[in-house]
Amino acid sequence: MPELPEVTTTVNGINEVAKNLTITDVWSDWPKLIKSHKFPDFKREISSKKIIKAERRAKNILVHLSGDKTLLIHMKMTGHVMYGKWRKAKKGERDSWKWLPESDDHKHPLNDPYNRFLHLILFLSNGHQLALSDTRKFAKIELLNTKVLATNPSLKILGPEPLDEKLTLKIFDSQLNKKPSWPIKQALMNQELIAGIGNIYSDEILWEAAVHPLQKVSTIPEPKLKKMYKTMKEILQKSIRLGGDSMSDYRNIHGERGGFQNVHKVYRRTGERCAKKNCGGIIRRIKVAGRSAHFCDTHQKLI
Repeated sequence: MPELPEVTTTVNGINEVAKNLTITDVWSDWPKLIKSHKFPDFKREISSKKIIKAERRAKNILVHLSGDKTLLIHMKMTGHVMYGKWRKAKKGERDSWKWLPESDDHKHPLNDPYNRFLHLILFLSNGHQLALSDTRKFAKIELLNTKVLATNPSLKILGPEPLDEKLTLKIFDSQLNKKPSWPIKQALMNQELIAGIGNIYSDEILWEAAVHPLQKVSTIPEPKLKKMYKTMKEILQKSIRLGGDSMSDYRNIHGERGGFQNVHKVYRRTGERCAKKNCGGIIRRIKVAGRSAHFCDTHQKLI
């Protein structure tokens, strides 16, 4: 699932390519992804709206439109938003593609097979389109009134943002300790405690801070808590600089892969030697609250 860095990368891309453009038409072959409206009503309401700007809240993309409307997009497990030019595929052309990029260059990023599952297209006033590709069709979209965003059920429960300057070490500590008996891995991924962190980055943060994923929140020593707080910000910022993580389906606004998967220290490295200098440990995988957790069996001791 796209996490904070991937959603930030997408939001930055939307602002780069689509700001101040007008939505002229909408297409979808999977209207169930629109959770707030029936598709004909959604299409009617969103057409002729100008894209003012996009921003991120937790793992949600918020595209603010003219007329006090906001498009909330949650990419869920396998979704990503792209910008480009597509045409409807003709019979016999690449059977699994309903829409084809205008570029015939098979090396062009939009021709990546992960980019072929288009289920929503917003046609823009400059002749380009914004498209949502989603292999598993779990993504959701809502069209909301901008003025009442704060009361939206999926937004009002969210915890503070990891990269917000207002999230001090003290607040970080108090948020996590709302669930003192939880394993730290579970607490880091809970969106009501800290917003935007998921499986990948919780593993990487805990590896760097030398904290076992099963360590109960209330038992984490202060030096390790400080290290975790600092590491959280550094790792998330590093991934944003690298364009996010594309170990799985995620692609950026141009259909390109990010680079954070190339610098994993622990995530999905089960059985490998720990990358920490002079450690010598082996990366293990366990389940924590139903999710996979990867950790070093040597320098991430359960205390």
